Amino acid sequence: LIKKYTDEMMDAAKNLQFERAAELRDIINDLKS
Repeated sequence: LIKKYTDEMMDAAKNLQFERAAELRDIINDLKS
């Protein structure tokens, strides 16, 4: 599950969608904790 979000975050960052990438990063951090 985390891998899926990480891949999506990388795609978002590549497309300069940093707000989306930050949202996904927060989700990933929540999942890891």
